[in-house]
Amino acid sequence: MSRYDQFARYYDQVIGDRSEVARLLMRLIRRHAPKARSILELGCGSGTMLAALSRRYATTGIDNSRAMLRLAGRKAPRSKLIFGDITDFKISQHFDVVLCPFDTMNHITSFALWRKVFENAHRQLSPQGIFVFDVNTEYKMELYRQDPVTVEFHRGAFSMVSVRRLRRYRYEVDLSLFREGPANRFRRESMSLPELVVPSSKILGELGNYFRRVTLLDPDRARPSAETEELFFICSKPR
Repeated sequence: MSRYDQFARYYDQVIGDRSEVARLLMRLIRRHAPKARSILELGCGSGTMLAALSRRYATTGIDNSRAMLRLAGRKAPRSKLIFGDITDFKISQHFDVVLCPFDTMNHITSFALWRKVFENAHRQLSPQGIFVFDVNTEYKMELYRQDPVTVEFHRGAFSMVSVRRLRRYRYEVDLSLFREGPANRFRRESMSLPELVVPSSKILGELGNYFRRVTLLDPDRARPSAETEELFFICSKPR
């Protein structure tokens, strides 16, 4: 059973709106793969991105949580959904775009398995395809760690996110949703996620084995810097 299965029904409420990311991905696809027709999303979760992208593209999603895939099926009914592990899968189809957004890579806690994801993405791409993913940086994780807790209020509930550093490059993210019940009592639903931060230089070194061009993007700044919180990698010209 995936760690996401029991928390799946609360995930979207805690994570919140992701429409801005969907718009960014659309822009990146139009710029770097303007002729794209098919998309594979690795770690598609509850289907938020698939729902947006399937309006324009033929979309496929893969995830290792059956509960998340059930949500995705309702949210993105036009998408093909596959139960599987993004570090170990094969699909008898090539795609113009392979995506892995929402810091999914950070939740893979071995760089050897990151290599497997890169290898799989490369194998599934069409000759002119692109692979796009993002990562949380050490700078961002340290910012979150220094804040004791982040609280957001929802209708009839509130969520809390806290980050602990286990050692350098390794963190634990705790997500909790407190749902209001009878007599002003709240029921807590929670999930803990490990995160691995990998320096961008190490990521670029590995990507060079699979792609001739890798473009870095900081969506909040003109160019990536030491204060970049979220870093996008746009990989093109597969070797």
